[in-house]
Amino acid sequence: MAVIDSNYRFVYIDVGAYGKDCDSSVFQRTSFYSMLTDGRLNVPQPTLIQEGSNVKLPFVLVGNQAFSLTVKVLRPYKGHFLSDTKKIFNHRSCRARRFVECAFSILSNKWRIFHRPLNVIKPLAKSIVKACVGLHNLVRETTKHITKICWKTEVSWLTSLCWWVR
Repeated sequence: MAVIDSNYRFVYIDVGAYGKDCDSSVFQRTSFYSMLTDGRLNVPQPTLIQEGSNVKLPFVLVGNQAFSLTVKVLRPYKGHFLSDTKKIFNHRSCRARRFVECAFSILSNKWRIFHRPLNVIKPLAKSIVKACVGLHNLVRETTKHITKICWKTEVSWLTSLCWWVR
């Protein structure tokens, strides 16, 4: 179970639940959920969606249909015969949930140990997952800065190469 930000970084993880357990019940047993429902999580207050508007929207988590609908957790509408507004909402919530799927894909492709079952005892498996998530976040944060530096260097190198070829 994980909460992901828009930069594919893991904000919160809960490791150790069995895959057969329902996502909603696993989520409700986490410390994150209790802090979310008790108001101890420091979720920002609703803010204006744009300047000049008086519409304020709350900050929420987006889950799939396995999660129960709450004030803080949104999920897609059920059913096939939905209004256009509900179809658009479902499409946009699906796009928001892609960050989670992509973050797990990036994690498993960066640390290929996740391409096969972990044949270790449960406490060690939890430690491996937590360590990889921590390293994943570190790599995501540092490569963001390295990419900017490399791009500037590459552009200046290409400029000097183009000058030399002339």
